[in-house]
Amino acid sequence: MPTAREALDELLEMSSSIRHAVIVRGDNEVLASTFASSAAEAAMVRQARAMIDEARAAVGEMGRSPLTQIFVEAKSGCVFVALGERDTWLAATTGTEPTVGLVLYDVNTALRTALEGEAAEGGK
Repeated sequence: MPTAREALDELLEMSSSIRHAVIVRGDNEVLASTFASSAAEAAMVRQARAMIDEARAAVGEMGRSPLTQIFVEAKSGCVFVALGERDTWLAATTGTEPTVGLVLYDVNTALRTALEGEAAEGGK
């Protein structure tokens, strides 16, 4: 089974829209990242975690099901976040005008692949 890093590599191959991605457990345990700079990676982790916390609060206030994914669009690009088991999540950035449904599918698939690979290795 693929490692988290291999899952990100596959994600970049599948989705040409994705510029950067990171797989994280909890608040800041980075399992894999495409960022060259640790400062940029840390900023992405902090900002994505804040988005997750805010979205979970909003979903809770609305009485909705547990949060599974987030999509945010800005003038300069988009952010996609998929949430998985064991408080593991994947955040990815794209340029402008990505094919949203396809990117969401690819991000969720990459997270699932990373989690399955981790489980096959003994569930670290």
